Amino acid sequence: MERVANKYLRVLVTGASGFIGRKLCLTLAEMGYDVTALCRDVNHPFLIQHHNIHFVKGDVLEPESLEKAMKGCCQVYHTAAMAKMWCKNEQDFYDVNVLGTRNVLNCALNLGIDRVVHTSTCGVWGPTLNLPVSENDPRAVGFPISYERTKYLAELEVKEFVKLGLEVVIVNPSRVYGYGPITDSNTVSKMVTGYIKGTWHFIPGDGKAIANYAFVDDVVAGHIAAMQNGRNGERYILGGEDVSFNGFFKTLKEITGKDRKLYKIPLGIIKTYSLIESLKTRLFNLTPYFLPEFADRLKYNQQYSSQKAVAELNYHITPFAVGIGKTINHFKNN
Repeated sequence: MERVANKYLRVLVTGASGFIGRKLCLTLAEMGYDVTALCRDVNHPFLIQHHNIHFVKGDVLEPESLEKAMKGCCQVYHTAAMAKMWCKNEQDFYDVNVLGTRNVLNCALNLGIDRVVHTSTCGVWGPTLNLPVSENDPRAVGFPISYERTKYLAELEVKEFVKLGLEVVIVNPSRVYGYGPITDSNTVSKMVTGYIKGTWHFIPGDGKAIANYAFVDDVVAGHIAAMQNGRNGERYILGGEDVSFNGFFKTLKEITGKDRKLYKIPLGIIKTYSLIESLKTRLFNLTPYFLPEFADRLKYNQQYSSQKAVAELNYHITPFAVGIGKTINHFKNN
């Protein structure tokens, strides 16, 4: 059933200060929606101001604040997540990503929300061993990365609430890039800005490992399309182009006009470094720069197919060179 934009329709967005959430809030506001933006800090510097966006202090781990924010809303976009590489308290991943999702869905069910769009990740499939992964493919390896494991568990929560009668659609973005704040989870922006400044000097391994890059504008539009036209209980990969590290930096060179000296670092050296970082973290509880489970990931491709989203949601994929060009221009001008 198609849901048409209405300037009087109130929607809730959790994770309003996040890379996807902030852009989603703005896009919905510009479409005429009355947006309630849930955030733990209403003065967070990443929040985007708009007369149709109303910031509400709350936390997905505080059901009372969730209920207060969700009352009067017809739809909910649940983008809030613990997306860091590492947390001092490992339990935070489970609490935010699983229990937080359960709280959002339970509140939505109790308040009679029309529909929820739950933001998951292509990380629930992990590395791809053969052809690009699609929605019905199984995961080929275990769950060494806490973020991926807890996002998978969050999807299981969604399935249980769908059985209870709540309408929920899952979207699975791949490696999202674009203009916006540079955060712990936004590794693409770190590479882009580092290349522009001349502070990024390495390519992992032989540079042939492939990842799927999704432009943030496409991902935001995919969220809204999933709310309007997605099938209840289904999940949709919101991806982009498959690009190798070599291709990534070749594109940066062509668009920026800067020929940076980059060194290909053998994966064995990266793994050794990550083990040292892991030891440092265990001994001194210091934030690691890189961890062994992420070093291991560099051995595999991460290729995903967005054909289902293209066919059912009219999902649009911005060519990588175009999207990365817009991203470069943004960082050069800001």
